[in-house]
Amino acid sequence: MKIALFNTVSPFIRGGAEILVDDLYDELIKRGHTVTLFRVPFPNNYEIPLMNLILAVKLMDFSEYDRVIAFKFPAFYAVHSKKVLWFFHQFRQVYELFDKEYGLKSDDIGLSLKEIIKHNDTKEIGNAHIVYTNAHEVTNRLKKYNDLASVILPPPLKEWEKYNYKEYGNFIYYPSRITNLKRQHLAVEAMKYVKSDVKLVIDGVCSESDYLEKIYYIIKKYKLEDKIIMENRWVTDEEKIDKMSKCLGCLYIAYKEDSYGFVSMESFYSSKPVITFSDSGGTVELITNNKTGYFTDPTPQALAEAMDKLYTNRENTIKMGQAARKEIMDRNITWDETVRRLLL
Repeated sequence: MKIALFNTVSPFIRGGAEILVDDLYDELIKRGHTVTLFRVPFPNNYEIPLMNLILAVKLMDFSEYDRVIAFKFPAFYAVHSKKVLWFFHQFRQVYELFDKEYGLKSDDIGLSLKEIIKHNDTKEIGNAHIVYTNAHEVTNRLKKYNDLASVILPPPLKEWEKYNYKEYGNFIYYPSRITNLKRQHLAVEAMKYVKSDVKLVIDGVCSESDYLEKIYYIIKKYKLEDKIIMENRWVTDEEKIDKMSKCLGCLYIAYKEDSYGFVSMESFYSSKPVITFSDSGGTVELITNNKTGYFTDPTPQALAEAMDKLYTNRENTIKMGQAARKEIMDRNITWDETVRRLLL
């Protein structure tokens, strides 16, 4: 089958969505398909450049391919009679984030963009052959704001068998793109309140200079240098797997995350529990409170308490880690089933 994969990309940023599309490309090639991956740059300016992108994508006709699979907004506006959507989120800035800290403001421009995008989403997503989402969080949002049905297709983790357990060390690990929505600053602030000797390791790239300065300021102000290790770089898979195998547990505290979060899945495969927030969205679909991890209020104080629990009650931490591994294995999220469903 001749397949086009179509996505948008923020220049110089590589996150879970980009990794997943690359993984799907490799898996389709393995199965003998002819595949082309298209990416168009997503602008930082949400006014005229975003409108230009929407118009450009609506003119992109993939009729020469047997199937086109589209992912992030506005890639799912592309033209094809059997367009399959597997999206991880819509343009959340005009939906549940609108007129809030992370979204567009309710001014003339923001209201106009909201109307245009919602109208086009409803029309173009509704015209798709099949609509998949990566989690209940996204499916529920699509139904609430656009009155459209979709099917959940959770993303598999590439080479999950490489993740393993070596020990339950003295540090909690948070590998992720460093950005305000992932809320690493709350993890850093939590280290002011921990009572145990637990450490925090943060890995990831930050493209927001103001946010990075904010985090370093907190570390310096409260003299947390001995408690926190943070490097502004993207670690290799080998490094991440090694740290996962040795950590006490993992953090994934993104705001209203659309999926389980790759970090959560990687942690589970490594037999480690995950601490998340009650408002972290899709993580609730994977993590069971007090069984495979902890849900806490989104405050540094509550987070610190959960981190101390992992450190001081090792027997329970090990028990939760073993339960996490069993949970992810029982779900049997495989590439064979994923590819089959995408090509229906």
